[in-house]
Amino acid sequence: MSEWPMVKLGEVARVVAGGTPKTSVWEYWDGDIPWVTPKDLALSESLWINAGERFITDYGLAKSAAALLPRGTVLWSSRAPIGLVAIANNQIATNQGFKSFVPGGELDSEYLAYFLIHQRPILEMMGVGATFKEVSAKRAAEIMVPLPPLGEQKRIAEILGGVSKAIHAVEQQLQLVESACVNSFERKFNLEMQNGVRDASSIADFIASTQYGTSKKAKEDGDIPILRMGNVTYSGKINMTDLKYIDLDERELEKFSLKNGDLLFNRTNSAELVGKTAVFESFSDQIISYAGYLVRARVNADSNPYYVSGYLNSPSGKAQLRLRAKAIVGMANINAREFLSLEIPAATKEEQEEFAHLFEKCEKIRHLLHRKLSLLQELQKSLTTRAFAGLL
Repeated sequence: MSEWPMVKLGEVARVVAGGTPKTSVWEYWDGDIPWVTPKDLALSESLWINAGERFITDYGLAKSAAALLPRGTVLWSSRAPIGLVAIANNQIATNQGFKSFVPGGELDSEYLAYFLIHQRPILEMMGVGATFKEVSAKRAAEIMVPLPPLGEQKRIAEILGGVSKAIHAVEQQLQLVESACVNSFERKFNLEMQNGVRDASSIADFIASTQYGTSKKAKEDGDIPILRMGNVTYSGKINMTDLKYIDLDERELEKFSLKNGDLLFNRTNSAELVGKTAVFESFSDQIISYAGYLVRARVNADSNPYYVSGYLNSPSGKAQLRLRAKAIVGMANINAREFLSLEIPAATKEEQEEFAHLFEKCEKIRHLLHRKLSLLQELQKSLTTRAFAGLL
């Protein structure tokens, strides 16, 4: 453990609360002063922030509890939620959801920001209140901070900042790959169908059989894992975490066991999530079943399941699903018959195989990027823990 002194944050930084001008007074708003809320921090992709969605006037600043904070102020959300962090890149004001820290000469802004991020799980427990948890200015000033020499603070901040930038770069790469993969179907097949260059078909032309999942109640343990609607993601993947289990007899096993290449279609969910579709692929001999809110569809010999899944996960496919879904007691539903009647661009077996090959390439790239991201996050966690223990 380091021999750095532990000091109260209020001893090395000025704690400043925020405020909101009356929204009914138009003279207070649309001025030149950036005014941020916790939501703005949640949407920000950078540690440093210039502005949020809204601006206030000098008059609005004077007539509210908001304060004009200097560049380098560490913005820390003290309620709804507790623990979001950013650094002001220019003069800025905040709403009452913040306790911001204006560092003195002994404290580096980025060092403090990374410390607060690292300590978030602990600092969240400082919140009190019945309606929602909040950290008062007094309690915020009592946060204990290790205080190495300023040069060491800057060195730590530079190291942690480098890892954060690397993580952000990989996340951006993932977004680009995800967008390119999803839109590849849209650009070729959907646009050609919409422009009359490609014929329209129905999903029934691609499917050999459908089967609703079992209605048996799942339990915490058992012999056979069962996939539920939560295991099919919105982006068209199967998430094998949080599995439940069921017991099936031989007749039920034949009926409710999945095979590689089976499509899983989520027939009942919210209006936004109904129609989630993924292709089942397993690399083990483990029998896996599926629950009643899922429809299992097997393609015929002339079709590729990844082509059907690619359409249903494309923007046009999701738009059609939203239009066709029927509301039932707060939920949306598309039964197996309606699923088979959905319109889909016609495609030869060769075109479907070509798309499936592209999908496979996308999956390999995604897997590599996710692995890289996971390793960087593990490195970040290790470096952060060591840094604030004085072991870096």
